[in-house]
Amino acid sequence: MNRKLLNKTGTRLLGLIAFIATGGGLIISTAINEENFYKTEILIILGGFFAISLADHFKKLIERDEGDEDQ
Repeated sequence: MNRKLLNKTGTRLLGLIAFIATGGGLIISTAINEENFYKTEILIILGGFFAISLADHFKKLIERDEGDEDQ
């Protein structure tokens, strides 16, 4: 009985979720605790770039998985 607990897609999505939770948590925590308004603005802008990179990474992940299923 040689069964895998998670397949490739599940493992990759779990890693992506961990990345999102870590980065998002740090951004939110810093934005809440920061007293300087300008630093918070910069952090929100960087958070937007973070979200764009996550969307791009997720799109590449889905394309890679679709390519693996075809073979």
